[in-house]
Amino acid sequence: SRWGSCSYKNNISINLCASYLPDRQLDHIIMHELMHTRIKNHSVYFWSELNNIVEDLKGLRKELKEDYFL
Repeated sequence: SRWGSCSYKNNISINLCASYLPDRQLDHIIMHELMHTRIKNHSVYFWSELNNIVEDLKGLRKELKEDYFL
């Protein structure tokens, strides 16, 4: 039910369906999970830091939510 996850031990899992996404979306998912190795929640700080490294984060999140389904 998720594109990816990161455990508290920093084990990252990416859903196999993500391999069918455009590269920019797959990169976005991977960067999201990598950020969770530093910040273990979805706080304002998490989104701010992710926004610093992912270009057009807001647009990518909207596109993923509206155009792609698991």
